[in-house]
Amino acid sequence: MSFELILPFFPEELRALLLDPSISDLMINGTTGVYADRGGVVEHIALSTPYTNDRLQAAIERVARLLGQDLTSQNPILNTRLPDGSRVAVVGSPSSINGPTFTVRKFNRWFTSQELIASGSLPEQIRDAVVGFIAERKNGIISGGTGSGKTTLMKALLDHVPLHERLILIEQPAELKIAHPNAVRWEAVDAIPGQVAVTPSQLVAAALRHRPDRIIMGEIRDECGYDLLQAMNTGHGGTLSTIHAKSAWDALNRLSDLALSARPNLNHSFIRSETAEAIDFVLYCERDHGGRRRVRELIAVKGYSHADQSFETEDIYRAPSAAAAAAA
Repeated sequence: MSFELILPFFPEELRALLLDPSISDLMINGTTGVYADRGGVVEHIALSTPYTNDRLQAAIERVARLLGQDLTSQNPILNTRLPDGSRVAVVGSPSSINGPTFTVRKFNRWFTSQELIASGSLPEQIRDAVVGFIAERKNGIISGGTGSGKTTLMKALLDHVPLHERLILIEQPAELKIAHPNAVRWEAVDAIPGQVAVTPSQLVAAALRHRPDRIIMGEIRDECGYDLLQAMNTGHGGTLSTIHAKSAWDALNRLSDLALSARPNLNHSFIRSETAEAIDFVLYCERDHGGRRRVRELIAVKGYSHADQSFETEDIYRAPSAAAAAAA
């Protein structure tokens, strides 16, 4: 199944936007406006032919059914994917006041690390340093905000993992496309009528029984951080994951907090020291005001100081601020 199968449900102008390869994110705010992200810059798209919320709602409901889910007033939130990895997110009535909010994060193509270097998103020396960490089976996190390029960078770095290795990918939703022949793709799913929930934590536990060379977690977003830390600290090296954070150092704090949410009775310092023991390096990506995505930081994690209650890290790379770069 591809975009072509869902296109008949939408008005002609929206079909063209869904197929436009220059658009990475298409955002439909009911009938109050259509916006698109082109090259990291969000622009308003003026439509020549208006459509009704009823038609948009009907289109989204049919898309949901096609993807094996239902969008109703009792179940107004939908987070799913198309088979090509494009994410589909919906908030409908009664929660979305001005009509259904429909957002598609499109994956038009994946980029190699060399292409990211050529575009200015990834310094070559940082690519080489991280490839070295990967070869040494170090555990790493790619952090950043929404739309900062975390998943794109992860895919480019996974290309450098030896092809003979067995990878188990755990995502929600599944989107990464990798070339490794001995790779298993698992997807955590929410509970819906007729289907029980399968959590990331359950999949991490299951992965340990399937002889992985590396466990790849698409995004750490809940208490599964605890299970992933335990896997890394019991000999499963070479793990790579992403996490939402505002800096490389903050990613360590966030991972610790998520892990602690699974076992609130554990000592906070203990979980932070477990995090420092498990994680070897952290990358931080950002998208600046001009829409440019780039790697801003790379740090190595050296340990945790119980006396200072802080992570001990070493800066490997820190990009200059936009103001400093302009002055230079």
